[in-house]
Amino acid sequence: MTKVYTLGIRREDKNRWERRAPLAPSHVEELVKKGIKVLVQPSTLRNYPNSLYEKAGAIIQEDLKECDTIIAVKEVPSEYLYPEKTYIFFSHTIKAQPYNMPMLDEINKKKIRLIDYERITDEQHRRLVRFGSFAGYAGMIDMLHALGDRLLAKGFSTPFLHVGYSYVYSKLESAMEAVKAIGEEISQVGLPDDLLPFTFAFTSDGAVSQGALKIFKLLPHKMVTPDEMVDLVKNKKGERGILYGTIITAEHMAAPIDETKKFDKKEYYSDPSKYKPIFFEKYAPYISCIINCMYWEDKFPRLITIRQMEQLVETNNSRLIGVADISADINGSLEFLMRTTSIDSPLYIYDPKTQEVHDPTTDQQYMYRDGILFLAVDNLPTEFPREATQWFGDHLCKFMESVIKSDPTRPFEEMTDIAPEIKRAIITCHGSLTPAFQYITELRKKREAAIRRILVIGASYVSLPTISYLARNPSHVLTVADISQDQIQKALEYEPNVQKTIVLDVSDQEKLDKIIGNHTVIVSMVSSELTYEIAKSCVRKKKHMVYPGYITPELESLNQQAKDAGITLLNEIGLEPGIDHLEAARVINEAKAQGGKIRTFVSWCGGLPAPESSDNPLGYKFSWSPRAVLAGIISEAQFRRDGRIITIPGHELYKRVQPVDIFPALSLEGVPNRNCLDLAQTYGIESVNTLFRGTIRYKGFCQVMEAAVEIGLLDSTPCSFLEQGKGPVLSWNDALRKLLPTPQGEDIPTQELFRRKLRTRKGYPFKGYDDDKITAISAVFEWLGLFSHEIKVSQSGSYFDSFCQHLKTKLEFLPSERDLIILHHIFGIEWEGGKHETKTSTLVYYGDNDISAVATTIGLPVAIAAELLVEGSAKETGVIRPVAEEYYKPILKALKNEGIKFLHTSEFDQI
Repeated sequence: MTKVYTLGIRREDKNRWERRAPLAPSHVEELVKKGIKVLVQPSTLRNYPNSLYEKAGAIIQEDLKECDTIIAVKEVPSEYLYPEKTYIFFSHTIKAQPYNMPMLDEINKKKIRLIDYERITDEQHRRLVRFGSFAGYAGMIDMLHALGDRLLAKGFSTPFLHVGYSYVYSKLESAMEAVKAIGEEISQVGLPDDLLPFTFAFTSDGAVSQGALKIFKLLPHKMVTPDEMVDLVKNKKGERGILYGTIITAEHMAAPIDETKKFDKKEYYSDPSKYKPIFFEKYAPYISCIINCMYWEDKFPRLITIRQMEQLVETNNSRLIGVADISADINGSLEFLMRTTSIDSPLYIYDPKTQEVHDPTTDQQYMYRDGILFLAVDNLPTEFPREATQWFGDHLCKFMESVIKSDPTRPFEEMTDIAPEIKRAIITCHGSLTPAFQYITELRKKREAAIRRILVIGASYVSLPTISYLARNPSHVLTVADISQDQIQKALEYEPNVQKTIVLDVSDQEKLDKIIGNHTVIVSMVSSELTYEIAKSCVRKKKHMVYPGYITPELESLNQQAKDAGITLLNEIGLEPGIDHLEAARVINEAKAQGGKIRTFVSWCGGLPAPESSDNPLGYKFSWSPRAVLAGIISEAQFRRDGRIITIPGHELYKRVQPVDIFPALSLEGVPNRNCLDLAQTYGIESVNTLFRGTIRYKGFCQVMEAAVEIGLLDSTPCSFLEQGKGPVLSWNDALRKLLPTPQGEDIPTQELFRRKLRTRKGYPFKGYDDDKITAISAVFEWLGLFSHEIKVSQSGSYFDSFCQHLKTKLEFLPSERDLIILHHIFGIEWEGGKHETKTSTLVYYGDNDISAVATTIGLPVAIAAELLVEGSAKETGVIRPVAEEYYKPILKALKNEGIKFLHTSEFDQI
């Protein structure tokens, strides 16, 4: 009995716009006449209707399991990959693309013979079956319309807007007529002078580029060399009614490192390490629109990196309006291609300064945002589905009979019953990669090793800006770990673009080491005790770490080990410490470089409610941990004033309150903050006369905290009657009375005992607790409910912890309220000749309903620092603070792009 060979044509279902097919009805008819049974899955989206395939002799049938060979355009989902069949489709695996490696594993597991259209080539390695020209046609037409839209948002009405997207035309010929029509309009009215000369750069001269050029040449145009384009722009020679096009090939992308040599194309492709990128500096600043059509591998230099594009924009050295990335290669030759788009939503705006993407799904005003217009549709040929299908099938069909009738069970070397063009395209058979594609295994390993993996440990509220910032860049693989699944879920609700989450107990050293070993940079957003364990693991596994908190003696002890391991353990990179270090180091280093000497340095910082939200007697609300805030109240402070070292015990700290006149309209006061003497060495200002750091609050807060310390509410000594389950729950009135001296036999109200306690003590330096002050403090205690018989004390183990819990409930932000950060540096600089300058740097930053200012100003510096480390931009090793230029320069710049920026003043003493 003669075998009946069966071909199956899969329905395309990747998205609603995919209306192509690998073969048209005419090709099916040809195969049926050769005795091949053809099964076609039904589809109401396919441009050729089912009836035409049926008329050509195909059977319309859902089930394709009986087929010997199954063909499709796009990747096939795992459940439709049937064992030991032959499949032909665009697999997107030949560059070890990470997103399709699971599919490749499944194909090998099922011993499928996979043939990829992309590798059907002749002996000169020229592709024979492709949609390339149609991608170029559609991409160029779509980009013309997109430019019209973008320029209109920028205030320019241009003829570009009068051509539609490709899919609105029933055939390519109609679309080309529309392009000709806008070309006539351009010839007649021209483009606005501000846009001239309008230049298009086409990367590569392959089929995709030729398709795009065919559309471009329907417009009034002049083709110039890249160097001629540079001259046109520099000398403003462009004509109003002419568009200028140039083709960028390899010699314009890179030059030999050895400047005595000339560009050698053969050498460049065989060993690109001998070449350096030149496109960014030499040509990129002169291009209005890039049409990116090139094939790129990561062994070659990129056209433009993320950092280069950022630099071009920040130095006002870019005139780039838009990019049509027809290659749709995320983080590829144009590294700042952050995502592909769809025909449904083809455009977005990318801001190089912030690396943010603005698109219509999240921002109705996206077209008006600063940045570069991107069109990166990854299935452009389907915008001309009928013509593209016919063209593709004309080139594929001549190979199909031999493929369908070939014996897939033969050893690969003995597959002589198929055309050599097809054999070259067999990626897998018999459960493994074929010899020509064995390289995918090694490339896959290299890609895995090169992936920038960042682990954020701790998914608390303050971590959210860190997570969100790092998730912007798709070249980062971001993992978030926390001991609480609930915390992880909250983080995912805030930022869903996290690739992986892990429930992690840091005390499990074996698991911690394993997880840290799989990442490049570790971000610790947990306590100092847990961070020490994380840091030790980072030393063992030789991984960088970023931590916003202070360097503890335990962390400091790892300094030499970190240096020996060649890693960076970067600490104190939040707000304070963090942003304060960055700005102080910047100003101090710049002054010293110019011959100045720092004589005084004073720094104030505080997290406050915004004025309209400071609606309670304390003028304060907690935007982060109450315990962390109140711990500073009882910490000893040391500073230098007029050459004298002053030490203030923690219990006296809030007696040293002083006015802070940063903004006369705000009634601010402050107290010293911890020991700042080591900053003299950190900043390299050992000869400074005055060195002070202080904490800012609204007026009235400090005297209440002074009284709380005096009474004993900030005593962290364990109390048995405040321990959970150790006795009846006390009211705050009863708990307070236990702290106050009570004369025997007298029934005195708690408020009076409170007044007597404060009246017997004197304040510092000369104002004691007079009646007015006691009355004001009593009123706040009353508002807090500390004299209440009904409000119960949280059994948290000590007065300190119970008081923290109580304040947290009383001083919470409402969802509609926002907080405020004020950071204020004052530098006294002595210049040659005896001149004295007072410089100030002031940061004021407001939170919003989504995230607090405190969380943002702690979380963003952490994220930016992690990005520097993962990209290898920072080199200093050991346990360090961010006071080197390699940290403060890029981080302050990135923070400014995020809206966190300092205002500066300068005043010289009158002589």
